[in-house]
Amino acid sequence: MVIEDRERRKELAAFLRARRTALDPVAAGFPTTGRRRTAGLRREEVAVLAEISVTLYTWLEQARPVPVSVAALTRVAAALACTDEETQLVLTLLSGRGPASPEHDGAAAAGLVGLVAQQDPSPAWLIGPRWEGFGQNESARLVFGDWTRRDVADRGLLTLMFTDPFIRSLFRDWHEQARRLIAEFRLSTALHSGDPALSAMVDRLVQESPEFREWWQQYPAQTRAEATTTLDHPELGTLVFQHVPLRTQDASGIRASFLVPADEATAGALRSTGIRPRFGPGNLTGE
Repeated sequence: MVIEDRERRKELAAFLRARRTALDPVAAGFPTTGRRRTAGLRREEVAVLAEISVTLYTWLEQARPVPVSVAALTRVAAALACTDEETQLVLTLLSGRGPASPEHDGAAAAGLVGLVAQQDPSPAWLIGPRWEGFGQNESARLVFGDWTRRDVADRGLLTLMFTDPFIRSLFRDWHEQARRLIAEFRLSTALHSGDPALSAMVDRLVQESPEFREWWQQYPAQTRAEATTTLDHPELGTLVFQHVPLRTQDASGIRASFLVPADEATAGALRSTGIRPRFGPGNLTGE
């Protein structure tokens, strides 16, 4: 098939170049003799490993609209030592089909809204397919601040992570969590290449955050898995959470995130706030 969308071709080309130049030729089975003029593998070496022509691989890196099969692109991903999730990104860019949906009207299903509200006093929130935060329970508002007090352009999770000094100070393992967030964002928004709102957000972060600029160019990609994170909160002290993500199976692209206390000290600190679960639809802050 041919990747008809120009932005997806450009995204795939940049990803392939980033992966190729990051590989060690010796580890890939190409002993080095003399000085190599380029970092990583040569294009012809990738083509050999992927069992495709050098011309086809070169055209892919040049973002040309050339026909390529799923099998061939899967072999390219293997040649570049891509993880399963990175291979998923490559095939999503090829097919134009994936789990993310660009359509979101700002309203979540009542059941999901209620589920998030019932997690108090544990923090939970909702985000849309463009990573716009649009719903927090009361605990999330206490721990991370109230999104409704921000301009719409400043409510995205990626924007908060890389531009808000308070959010950065919260995470004891900020560098690890921030890199993980970029990788998840890259994979979950693969179908939105060229989306004006997402492009504007990425351009802003490239300008404002040196860390984002460096890590974004490395083209990481992974799904969000359960992970432990530690927050140093100025009022509640040390909070240790297990992050549990939840993605809806419908076309809304809405996702929920839950922070489950990982120890009794964290659970006790949250109970001390006096925040209690709320039941019934339409009771999230930030709606």
